[in-house]
Amino acid sequence: MEIASIGIWAALAAGAVSFLSPCVLPLVPGYVSYIAGGAAAAGDQPATASSRLNALLMSAWFVLGFSTVFVLLGAGASALSRVLLAYRYEAGILGGAIIFIFGIFTTGLMRFAWLERELRLHVPIEGGR
Repeated sequence: MEIASIGIWAALAAGAVSFLSPCVLPLVPGYVSYIAGGAAAAGDQPATASSRLNALLMSAWFVLGFSTVFVLLGAGASALSRVLLAYRYEAGILGGAIIFIFGIFTTGLMRFAWLERELRLHVPIEGGR
């Protein structure tokens, strides 16, 4: 077995594991219903070439949308990590101070009113009570 084919098999196995992960697997029914719903919206006729093409295009747009969101999230996380890395010492001091304040609050030695507030958004929903 060549080293290139090992890489392909490793990528295939990693894709299967990530697909079966608890983060991705619950999305599959929504994805399938989205694709099937688009095909069903065309009517209850038997699958034709145009309905298959429509399902393929909807799948491509779905994958492109998810890919765009995750690429942007990854780029944002990379940019944030660069900033935090540049100010590693200061971020460590700030993080330690926040943990210290939360620890004092949790033990009950000091009370902070700004940590005890409860904010709720009440949106009136038409037709509901």
